[in-house]
Amino acid sequence: MNAKLLICLIALYLFTGCSLPESQQLQPSKGSPESAGMLENIDLLPEALQNGYYNQVYNTLSPDFQSQVTMQQIKELSQSFFGANDTFVMQSKIAVNGMTDYVWLDPSSSKGISAVTDQNGVIWGLQIVNLSSYPATDNDYTEQEYSLPFKGEWLTFWGGSNVLLNYHYAYETQRYAYDFIVVEETSSYEGDPAENESFHAFGREVLAPADGIIMEVVNDVEDNAPAGTMNEQHPAGNYIIIDHQGEYSILAHFKQGSISVQEGQKVKRGQTLGLTGNSGNSSEAHIHFQVSDQPSLEKGKSIRIKFKNDLEPIKGQFVEG
Repeated sequence: MNAKLLICLIALYLFTGCSLPESQQLQPSKGSPESAGMLENIDLLPEALQNGYYNQVYNTLSPDFQSQVTMQQIKELSQSFFGANDTFVMQSKIAVNGMTDYVWLDPSSSKGISAVTDQNGVIWGLQIVNLSSYPATDNDYTEQEYSLPFKGEWLTFWGGSNVLLNYHYAYETQRYAYDFIVVEETSSYEGDPAENESFHAFGREVLAPADGIIMEVVNDVEDNAPAGTMNEQHPAGNYIIIDHQGEYSILAHFKQGSISVQEGQKVKRGQTLGLTGNSGNSSEAHIHFQVSDQPSLEKGKSIRIKFKNDLEPIKGQFVEG
């Protein structure tokens, strides 16, 4: 990943908007558009922007965020990008490590809003964007069927067919990639967050997603300290590439020295490949999983994965391997 898993400050880009069903709309009794209080319900953020509650939205931003944008900018951009009949639906809501990450999309998935708030409802990150799509490849799935590369319940932290659900989507080489973490009771770790061993995903088995032949193995990249300096020189960290009859799965960020298979070895679906780590361009232990048309993370094009049982994970969904 080229961004920290747990989002810090997201710069403000564009504003679009939405309306919610009448029963969920902001009411004057909750404050007029000119009120100076904070927004009471972040779930209604799109409605607040569309209906002119700019003061409340601005007062809900963190001080750092307020130093980057003015209330007048929020007003002008909202007025420019909102459609009178826009409607948005919340697609994802993830509460992890004291922060909550929201994503709303319009019915055509051409507009989207994301926000990141702390436990007090303060907004630390906000993106409101017109979304690009790639229908030709969005509708072109892998020939092979794949299984999730792990056992037990994991959280889909990045996954989906737009940049708000899946930051990889902006890059052709990783467009349909997934990042999975383990969350227990809204936390991805227990104990000292400066230690990899504190993270629930660290050291868990990574499994072959389908039968295949090991094409490439890197196993000697040191794991990063959580939320420390990431290894941009070796972005995949320790990784494996598997040939599945001309489709190539790529699994990245293994724990240093944990990979137990060798190049040229045949593997079966569900076979243990190694252990989850925090190597490469990674801020905490997770599994990066994608399928490409070439055995290369840099040169291949990512293919949308056809999972067994018609599974289609998106950001915020817990999935069971």
